[in-house]
Formats: sequence, structure tokens, C-alpha cells
Amino acid sequence: MVQIKSMTGFGASEFENEIWNIKTEIKSLNNKFLELNVRMPKSFKDKEIELRQHLNTRIQRGSVSMNIVTERKDNSSVNDTLSINLPLAKSYYEKLNMLSGELGMDTPNLLSTIIAFPDVVRYEETEVSEEDWQLIMGTVETALQRFDEFRTIEGTTISKYLIDCIEKIRGHVKHVETEEAQRRESIKGKLLQSLMENKDDISVDQNRFEQEVIYYLEKYDIAEEKSRLIHHLDFFIECLEKDASGKKLNFIAQEMGREINTMGSKAYYFPIQQSVVFMKEELEKIKEQLLNVL
Repeated sequence: MVQIKSMTGFGASEFENEIWNIKTEIKSLNNKFLELNVRMPKSFKDKEIELRQHLNTRIQRGSVSMNIVTERKDNSSVNDTLSINLPLAKSYYEKLNMLSGELGMDTPNLLSTIIAFPDVVRYEETEVSEEDWQLIMGTVETALQRFDEFRTIEGTTISKYLIDCIEKIRGHVKHVETEEAQRRESIKGKLLQSLMENKDDISVDQNRFEQEVIYYLEKYDIAEEKSRLIHHLDFFIECLEKDASGKKLNFIAQEMGREINTMGSKAYYFPIQQSVVFMKEELEKIKEQLLNVL
């Protein structure tokens, strides 16, 4: 049995040794396509394409965010070797003071202004090795595994909910079947009543009358809609168990909706139209859940 998965997921992993403390976190929400947002240390930015390609093979759809944080045991991050260009900063200071004097302006927050200039503050990235990257990928793999397990558990919950909705629709179809005989008599009675109310104005051919009754009964017959709807319900459960694709299940749900709508437009009988309303309600629940199925 194929298990459906939710597009909502979360997974985290942490690794620590005598040099590194590495944390990886991944989470996702539903999306028609795969949308990746990756945050990682600058020193490993050259590995981002490789990482994205790897995630593309593991995650099909969803709005996915991955955050990788690396820290050295000496309390410095992998890329926080900081240097300040003092001669350049002093030159900016002198020039700005000279300018403020010429213009007669105050110079509040002058330090923050100087720091914002290019090349005053520089980050010199620490060299990292392929072994360091493999440590990160180890946490990525563990986080992905937990992320996938989370999606599977959520998918199990969704699957049970979908099956419950399908069975409720099936129950309403059975109720429609029990009302069919009464509905036919109701339509026939309304035609006969209309005829009797106008019998003084028209002459009636009994054979023609019976033909008209049969015509209207066939016109408003919903046997085909019921049959196709039951087929769609069975097919939905079959796909849920064998080919659990959110897009495919959504297509089947759309077909169910067409049959239910047609059944409602042809019914002209309150007990059946009431069942149609209940079926639509369950179908909307199904569609809402399918938005979050992978």
C-alpha cells in the first residue's frame, strides 16, 4: 500500500564534535510546485547548487525552508574572522568632519555611517574542507529523514480523514437510492395533478400521457450520475492505496463534483437535494485536505 504524504513537514538535526557545532532545520508548507529557500554559512555558498540539486531529488513539492547554522567551539562562526580597515575609517572620519564643518551641520551617529561605507569592515572567510561539508551533509540527511517521517505521519492522518469523507458520500448515495422510488412517484403525481387541473381545457390521450411521463422520468433520471459517482469513489480509494498522488486525487475529486452537481440539478426532490448538499460538504472537505497532499 502506497502511503500518501503531507506537504507540511518538519525535521531537525544537530551534530557536535571537538571543532564544530552544526544544526540543520527543514520545514515546509503546501505549494503546487517545489519552492526552496536555503540559508547556509557564506563559507559553504559554493556548495549551494549541489545542495539544491540534492533536495530536488528528495522533495517533490512544497514551500520548503532549510536553515543550516555552523559554529566553532571557540564561539566564532565559520565566517566571522572580522577585520577593520583603520586607515580607511580614519580617512572617512576626517573627510566627514571637514564636510560637516563646511556645511555647519552636526554629525550624529558618525560611527554607524563610517562602518556602512564599503571596505571599512571586512569578513575574511575561514577556509573549510570537503570533510567539513560532509559533516554538514550528514545533518542534512538526518533532518531530511525526520522531515520525511513527519510528512508520512501527517499523511496517515489525512488518509484516514479522506476515507471517512468518501464513506460518508457513499452513505448519502445509498440514501438517494432509497428515495428514488418515492421521487419517481412524486414527479408522476405532479404531472398528473397538473393534468387534472387543466382537464376541462384539454383533451388527453392516455397513451401520449404515459409517453410524456416516461420522457420526464428519463429526463430527470440520475441513475448514470449515481453509477459514475460510485465508480469515482471506488477509484479514489484505489488510487489512495496504490498511486497516492495529490494531483491525481484532486482530478478524481473534480469528477465527483461534476456528478454530484448534475445529480442535484436533476433531482427536483427535496430529500435527494438535501443529500446532495451533504455530499458537496464532504467533497469540499476532501478538496481542502488534498491541497496539502504531496
